[in-house]
Amino acid sequence: MQSLFSRSARLASALGLVAGLLLPLTASATPPLPGPVALDVRESYRLLSSTYYKEVAGQSLLDAARTALIDAAHKHGARVDVPALRAQDDTEASMAQLDQAIVSVAQAAHGTPTEYAYAAIDGMAKSIKDRWTAFLDPQEFKAFNEALDPQKISGIGVLIEQDPATKLVRASYVVPGTPADKAGILPGDNFVTIDGASTKGLTQENASKLLRGKAGTVVHIAIAHTGSTPTETVAITRSEIQPPTVIYKMLAGHIGYVYVLAFGRATPTEFDAALSRLKAGGARALVLDLRNDGGGYVDSALEISSTMIADKPLVTVEQRGAANQTINAQDDTRIDVPVSVLVNGYTASASEITAGALQDDGIGVLVGTKTFGKGVMQTLTPLPDGSAIKITTAHYLTPNGKDINLRGIKPDVSIGENRGARFGEAKDDAQLRAAVDLLQKKIAEVAAKP
Repeated sequence: MQSLFSRSARLASALGLVAGLLLPLTASATPPLPGPVALDVRESYRLLSSTYYKEVAGQSLLDAARTALIDAAHKHGARVDVPALRAQDDTEASMAQLDQAIVSVAQAAHGTPTEYAYAAIDGMAKSIKDRWTAFLDPQEFKAFNEALDPQKISGIGVLIEQDPATKLVRASYVVPGTPADKAGILPGDNFVTIDGASTKGLTQENASKLLRGKAGTVVHIAIAHTGSTPTETVAITRSEIQPPTVIYKMLAGHIGYVYVLAFGRATPTEFDAALSRLKAGGARALVLDLRNDGGGYVDSALEISSTMIADKPLVTVEQRGAANQTINAQDDTRIDVPVSVLVNGYTASASEITAGALQDDGIGVLVGTKTFGKGVMQTLTPLPDGSAIKITTAHYLTPNGKDINLRGIKPDVSIGENRGARFGEAKDDAQLRAAVDLLQKKIAEVAAKP
């Protein structure tokens, strides 16, 4: 195939001046866009034009893709002239134009078709001007998944910190069902040595390296249990551990505390395990902490909400071209104690669905500051080559019909976060103290009833 560069263009390129050239795209035959990438482009165009919760014109998507291709080529030092793309009644005809443009620009700018296909999809997604609608390349999609469903690590299943008094490493949280849990390690236990090495003054990172290792290998830990003087040495066999999205503990006065970090796929199972442990420990009330929880899977949020609300509305969903759908809770509620819910400006999306449902139902009293205000839902669709597209496909209302989008949810008890707050530590967490005080009054009221 004849080169797209003239002799003068090649000279200019050699001198580093190619950014000043305009390279017309030829109509000569170009190799087809690789199959999986071509499917990425088609599926993204289809989903953006048909599932976004507001109407989107196909022509606006093609215009955005063309602009994105030109911009991407310019960033690589090439200025190209891409013919206008015209939306056709036949989607395949529209996509054939876009395929041709992607391949031609990639050749002209000496890039890969995949790179420019991604640029075109990203341009189409951004043209909607919705902050939540986005294209994720394979690396971004992997990072997105890991944030909600972290990859397993090999260790013993304990979160650690430095004990401020002894300067030894101590367990701050023990994941239920893990080797550490089965070995009898409890939150607050000091690790005096790990495989013979003293932990005094050891950083969290270096201590973690000693605790982790290949599954099936053994680590020996000298433990000083809380309130006990003798040191016990235990041999623990490492295994594959799923990092938790739920952390729980029992606070003073038999008040259970559950912190949901994110709504991942495993979160409902972890939440149930936490409830079972707290109920077995005699919990008389519950603090549900949703602060800094940016959301996650809506199904997980609804499932957790159903543990506290029986057979009542949880959320109403509005979608383009469909009747409003109200989703009700199941009828097997498992929490029958007073509940306080901690929220702040980073409580968003799926966590706002849970907070809104509990507030509207009256079972949960919200404490903290106004929530973020993300009253829309996204559908995440994996694409054939490992990338994905996330599109806002629905708008939701709380059970009482409140639209929280860009407004947030106002707490029932407003209290700001104190300086140096340590979430989960009542003495260092003003918002948690307020929630606990509220629950203690409710516990007293229940106890006073005949």
